[in-house]
Amino acid sequence: MKEIKKLKLLLQISLLFFISSCTSLKSNLHVSQMSYCAPPSQYVYDSTYLPLADITPITKKDPLLLKKYSYEDLLLANASGALFLLQDYVHMQQNKNPDDDSLVFQLVKKQQIFNRLLLASTEVASLAAELDCESERSKQLANSLDQINDTRIQRFTILSVVIGAATAVGTSVINNHAAQVAVGVGGSIVSAVFGGLAAISSRRSVVFKHEHNLLADVWYESKTSTLYPPFIWYVLNTKEFTNRKVNSTVLNLKNRWVNEGLIDTTKNTKTADLLFGVGGKYQADDLHTRTSMLNQLKAEVRSINQNLQALMLKLSV
Repeated sequence: MKEIKKLKLLLQISLLFFISSCTSLKSNLHVSQMSYCAPPSQYVYDSTYLPLADITPITKKDPLLLKKYSYEDLLLANASGALFLLQDYVHMQQNKNPDDDSLVFQLVKKQQIFNRLLLASTEVASLAAELDCESERSKQLANSLDQINDTRIQRFTILSVVIGAATAVGTSVINNHAAQVAVGVGGSIVSAVFGGLAAISSRRSVVFKHEHNLLADVWYESKTSTLYPPFIWYVLNTKEFTNRKVNSTVLNLKNRWVNEGLIDTTKNTKTADLLFGVGGKYQADDLHTRTSMLNQLKAEVRSINQNLQALMLKLSV
């Protein structure tokens, strides 16, 4: 009986060790779950400068534009709301003998164009900052879950080994056959339970909200967007701004997510509803997937500055 009491004491110590270690795992995940990345107030865009759906009628009517600037430049000017300003500026430059007033008007028009392009650049920076914030938010929470899962797996495994060893020792020192059977069966069951818990403990989930979900409009290929500035949404949906000029950036991103295995469209839509909805119960793998998608989208948004720089360099000549 003394041996059984010692075995029980060993099991109680192991359980107390596990419980006390779990209390140390409590981490403040609330901060990571707070949606603090969205703009504090909704931006209001002047309808005067909204991009035209098609600039072909303008380029056909005014061929001088394409003589001075490429089609991509004109599309970018249209996206930023500077197309008509650029058209006026091009015609002002046709004056071979400008007087002082004409030169002043040219400088004013040029400054107006630059103002539109600089505003577009701030829109790119602002959206990239929000995407950076969102990716960091999901990354921090994913890392916290990974750490908790790894620690739980490690401790469950240790408990399983300790209890298995204690059971083996107990059965070897107990002389009573009935007690040997009881200890052997009971210890094996408890050891197996902890071993099973070690295998499934990495499935922990946590509620993660993202009402301002910038991934949603990309996945669903929305015609218009209330989350993106009109300038950026126009560029992302125009194939001429991509390298191959076959599909738009939005479609290329969506295809990339599927081809890279970030989301499986052949399975049920639970993952899509989670990633492209307003939030829900996330596991660590889902959070890592969301982080990767946000980083890819952020890279595409920031690359718009390359087009802006190209046009501004041409205007600076």
